[in-house]
Amino acid sequence: MVDQNSLFNKDTRIMAFDDSPFSRRDKHTSIVGVIMRKDLYIESLITKRIEVDGTDATEKILDAIREKGSGVRVIMTQGITLGGFNVLDVKELFRETGIPIINVVDHEPNMKAIKDALKKYFEDWESRYSKLTEDFYRFGPIFVQATGMDSKVADKFIKQITVKGNIPEPLRIADMIAGAL
Repeated sequence: MVDQNSLFNKDTRIMAFDDSPFSRRDKHTSIVGVIMRKDLYIESLITKRIEVDGTDATEKILDAIREKGSGVRVIMTQGITLGGFNVLDVKELFRETGIPIINVVDHEPNMKAIKDALKKYFEDWESRYSKLTEDFYRFGPIFVQATGMDSKVADKFIKQITVKGNIPEPLRIADMIAGAL
């Protein structure tokens, strides 16, 4: 686990990811990474292409971190899957980077429905589903999954980077940019 007190400096760097809109007919979609300091200054952007319903989301985020993630102290994602059912393995991401991950969603994931859909459409459904083992907890109107950090620290961090509404600013910006692509 990282030194969690160091996450509360104003220049702490956050790398937040969200996916672009897509249709089920698309083979690929983009993910957008926004590198933002905790004082909400945007330092950099990066995009990567992932397969819709593929298995490369974790690898592509690792690539983005290797390319532009020097000094990043927190990774944030919006959703437990990107590009449909391209499941992000947060445990592997943390294991490979040592950077805590905060995953934020605006509604509680329906794990039974996700499991049923994975079973219906993917031969490798067990492998995909096994990556979804960490639970979400309610934090006000949102649901959070904190990997590599204490939930109380994650909650305090989220409060400090949420300007208006419920979604932390780095994720809100990543969502806006991804939506424009």
